Amino acid sequence: MKSEPFVSIVIPTTGKVKFIRGLVESVIKLDYPKNKFELILIGDENTDLIEKHSKIAIKNGIKTILIFEPVPAGLKRNIGSKKATGELIAFTDDDTILREDWIKNAVKHLKQNEDYVGVGGPNFTPKQGLPFAKAVGRIFGSKFLFSFRYTIGHAKPREIAHNPTCNYIIKKDIVNKIKFHPNLWPGEDVEFDIRVLKSGNKILYSPDVVVWHHRRSRPSAFLKQMFNYGKTRAQVTRMHPSSFDMRYFAFVFAFIFLMSLYFISYNNIEILDMTLNLKIPLILNGAYFATLGLAGLLVGYQTRNLKQTLYAPLVLFIQHFGFSLGLLYGFITKP
Repeated sequence: MKSEPFVSIVIPTTGKVKFIRGLVESVIKLDYPKNKFELILIGDENTDLIEKHSKIAIKNGIKTILIFEPVPAGLKRNIGSKKATGELIAFTDDDTILREDWIKNAVKHLKQNEDYVGVGGPNFTPKQGLPFAKAVGRIFGSKFLFSFRYTIGHAKPREIAHNPTCNYIIKKDIVNKIKFHPNLWPGEDVEFDIRVLKSGNKILYSPDVVVWHHRRSRPSAFLKQMFNYGKTRAQVTRMHPSSFDMRYFAFVFAFIFLMSLYFISYNNIEILDMTLNLKIPLILNGAYFATLGLAGLLVGYQTRNLKQTLYAPLVLFIQHFGFSLGLLYGFITKP
């Protein structure tokens, strides 16, 4: 790869997300030669936000391209990659803030690791986020559901199975060859990476390729997000059965098991000549909610914030419940 390769920052957007202001401001501050990158915004339609902030980018010397196509995010990325002039595509979202060395560090790692076609890194929660959003960020960085390793980070660069497109710098020829699924959303980046790996390529995670990503700030919005994650996770598993992971069903199996214990004990059903005491499922139920409470105390200890302490158990429950509900829905409905 040549010194300082040209990079195309490709961002799908609805054009209605107010955080696009912070994104554009962070693009302007990137520690990378301005003649070596471009900004491509693909919106549903032109909006005041897109118009205003694209002009700000241009005024600050950023080559900016606007494309308007009312299509899903994956297809927008395909369109942006095809239009791009860079040899690298830097994918992010319209609600992120890029660290100044984002591109520089990504380019460095791809130079040092020529066997890898792409690199990503952690996406942290912005300091200015609301307490509920910050609690979501804390839980996303935990292992209470499964390890969101792209939020908690690793000490050193390492090979990984998936980089989310809020923070993913990848060779353009790979994107144009493999392409994102045109209709799947969310989860199109997970499905894309499965095919990237199946084609014999490798992708990298590095802790110094950093963005900050705004989280959902309301319980209802977070529930919808987790439901959609679960639904598309089921769809991706249908498309790629080898990607099945039993961990995704942990809450589902635990819930079915607990409800079965309640039913058996309440109806005095004998199993192996024994009657189940109702205290057993009650204790198990209590243990789960106690774990949620401990999670809240841990978050409170880490943040010294009472609101995050109170929100964390709710966030964790929504994460478990919403994802599992979406997962079941995705498997029982026709694709």
